[in-house]
Amino acid sequence: MKTSLVTTLVGAVALTWLAGCSATGEAQPEESIKIRQITQSAHCGLTGPGVAYLRSSEERETMLDVSGQNMATDAVRNVDLSREDLVIVTLGQKPTGGYSVGLTGAHEQERVLDLVMQVSAPGPDMMVTQVITSPCVVLAVEKRGWKQVRVQGVAERELIRNLEN
Repeated sequence: MKTSLVTTLVGAVALTWLAGCSATGEAQPEESIKIRQITQSAHCGLTGPGVAYLRSSEERETMLDVSGQNMATDAVRNVDLSREDLVIVTLGQKPTGGYSVGLTGAHEQERVLDLVMQVSAPGPDMMVTQVITSPCVVLAVEKRGWKQVRVQGVAERELIRNLEN
């Protein structure tokens, strides 16, 4: 009985191993995307939800010169744009303080960068500042010749930025 149980287990393991070796599929393991959050701000100075993709120092400076923004500009300026690009995701204007946006996931498929964001909003009974804000997050992403950036979780519809390469 003990011998037949061992034989059965060894046979099952061997069949599983053989089935795994013979399986062919198109799916390839997803390559990890090097992406990091540079800064977050409650005052980016942008009025609508959106996504900006910045490749050059000129584009970066134009964005940092937007009136009403209050970002950690040194952290943004320290990104080496020869190795990374900047992605800025904005929520647009909000009626009070207490709103923020952050990255929860990133996926890549055929040179399309999909970003999954989480928006935090103040609770109904939470005390907040009575000031119009424009929250955003700034991300640095490795250069890969992206053709499109899609952002989920910020607006009712997916935000899409088509890129010229």
